[in-house]
Amino acid sequence: MPTELKDFQNLLDRIPINQYLHLQILQIGEGYTKVRMPYNPVCTTLCNSVHGGVLMTLADITFFMAMATLKGLDISTSISIENITTSFLSPSRESELYAEGRIINSERGEVNIVNTTDKLVSHSTITYLNK
Repeated sequence: MPTELKDFQNLLDRIPINQYLHLQILQIGEGYTKVRMPYNPVCTTLCNSVHGGVLMTLADITFFMAMATLKGLDISTSISIENITTSFLSPSRESELYAEGRIINSERGEVNIVNTTDKLVSHSTITYLNK
């Protein structure tokens, strides 16, 4: 398995939506990844908080990267996400975000997203199927 950040960043940079999100891989480990998303006003609501759909996309991509630490960078055909449940816990305004994804077991992962003051913005639980 590739263990260098640059390999994961190269994969991340090939995901089309990342041209808007500008995500950066900060850390990887076995079944773990940490991703940074800079503040972008294009990704906000009329209330100037990060849109819930953007938070779920960040959670999805962070989970995908954590899974790639276990299954390799070419995992798009080896898993299928069955469900993502997200709790939106506090608004995030004009702050970069940090997402930490962990694979919990062979069917489940989770992602926590915090702002620069470590305030929990959202928590996602992801269930998936191995193909």
